[in-house]
Amino acid sequence: MSYFDISGATFNDQLRKFETSDPGHADVFNAAFAQLIQNDVSLRNAASIFAKSKNEQALFLLNLRRTGKRYGVHFDEFSVSPLSAGTRLLDAVGKEAKPSTNTVRGVNDFEGESVFYGLEVNGHVDDSGEFIVEYIKGIDNEFSRETKDVYILYLTQYIEMKVDANGESIILSDERYPGTFPEGAAIRTDGTVRPFVVIAKYMAWDDESGIAHSHTGKTVTHNQSHNGMITRFRKKGTQYCGTTAQDKAHLDNLFQVAFATRNTQSVMQGCTSYYSQYKATIQENDVERIIIAKSQANSLVVGSVVSIGNATVLSNENPNIDRGQEGMHAKANRVLITKIEDYDGSNSAVYVDNGGIKFNTSNTMIDDVISPTYISTMPWRTGSCDNVLGSCGSPTNNTSGKEPYILFGIEMFLGFYEVISNVILKIANHIMTPYICYDCTKLATSVTGDYIAVGYHVANTGASWKYISKLGYDPENPCVRHGIEVNASSSTGYADGQYTEDLEKASDGTREWLSGGNLSFGAYAGRWYAYLPGGLGGSWWYYAARLSASGRCAQKAAA
Repeated sequence: MSYFDISGATFNDQLRKFETSDPGHADVFNAAFAQLIQNDVSLRNAASIFAKSKNEQALFLLNLRRTGKRYGVHFDEFSVSPLSAGTRLLDAVGKEAKPSTNTVRGVNDFEGESVFYGLEVNGHVDDSGEFIVEYIKGIDNEFSRETKDVYILYLTQYIEMKVDANGESIILSDERYPGTFPEGAAIRTDGTVRPFVVIAKYMAWDDESGIAHSHTGKTVTHNQSHNGMITRFRKKGTQYCGTTAQDKAHLDNLFQVAFATRNTQSVMQGCTSYYSQYKATIQENDVERIIIAKSQANSLVVGSVVSIGNATVLSNENPNIDRGQEGMHAKANRVLITKIEDYDGSNSAVYVDNGGIKFNTSNTMIDDVISPTYISTMPWRTGSCDNVLGSCGSPTNNTSGKEPYILFGIEMFLGFYEVISNVILKIANHIMTPYICYDCTKLATSVTGDYIAVGYHVANTGASWKYISKLGYDPENPCVRHGIEVNASSSTGYADGQYTEDLEKASDGTREWLSGGNLSFGAYAGRWYAYLPGGLGGSWWYYAARLSASGRCAQKAAA
């Protein structure tokens, strides 16, 4: 091709000289085309012209973000320095990253660049485990967050990892350099490498047929367990499963490099300290509100999710107000707070959207015991971060502990544990070892021959919470990371909690991996948090997961 006709495109001032002169010749094409990235109209036209399928079109747009740069961070060994902050390496040096809110866009030099850029799409996973793009946000009018599954596409990470007595360094790039390996989510079952990886934007909810989706504005399906998720996600197809260790590792890598800290809660806490229950101070009939003490109402967040109800059973002769009891949701079940207003000098009225269904806030009786009406904070709905101005951040406050956040386009920490579907923790002879299955069609309710033992043992926390000072690392299974030393605090090391039963007293058995922390775990929560004493069938109201598009993978890429 001798030239590229750009005369019909819309250009900024830097390119306008090409508009009235001869078409841009091949020797200037690359420079001109690089600028097209910043010209939305031209970019849309170019993508439509050159892409033959939606997958090719998506890859075309992702490839425009390629830099070939190497972004890294180094963290000292805890014994060398307990500080959580890391040192930026290579092309990350001099860069800054701060989260955004709905009203303030934080400076984030990584946003929109290379492996940090996420392309939002609708799509599905085919029977072979390949992701099929259906519609692209900003390109296709048919794109929808409400009615179609929403995923974020990223260029495949090529990773250089160095772990030694001085600490660990991680370097990410969109190109394969000597000494690097492709991230686990990108490795097909035949060992070839996908050009992009895909992560569901939202936690999963189930439609009336019990089929899981990644949609905005939904109440997340809860009461999940390792075993239950196998059946649940296979209703959508055997190529689907819940959150994988590969999904988690992809986002962990981005967080560490972009924000250069192991203490993830120092940047964004998520909904991890929003575990409140308040009883009605004034009883009313036929309302969509509850009146509580003003000091208590001041701690609630407009737009967050609550339930209103009364206990129906006793526990130790007192009303059982655990959120797992149906009665606690009987009057208003997981509804949004719409506004909070002063009622009088001591009380405030908390209004909720109960779909126009009125209720009373009177006491009930359990035997001879008074059971007040309570408002209980609950995990947020999906899409709560849709209005955040940047690719990372929370709606109004990143470190209040009351709000979820997005991380390079993925919404998380809504107040749920995120159950990791393809890893089982096995206790044998008082030692806990992670096992991973790389192909979701072979996930099982026990450790079978399809599971591979990770090359380290999880630290025994002795039935108590301890903070992670060092993560295990197995280069053969690099996406599975658990604490192997637990000598840190809430502000040092990884600053996240890990909990195991007392392994010295434990019988042989298997356990599920609960990640992140729910709305009650405060300083223990974070990206490295791991609650590991529960059996594979354990579930509760704060256990959830997201769809995974990386369930069909292999351990290693082909040589």
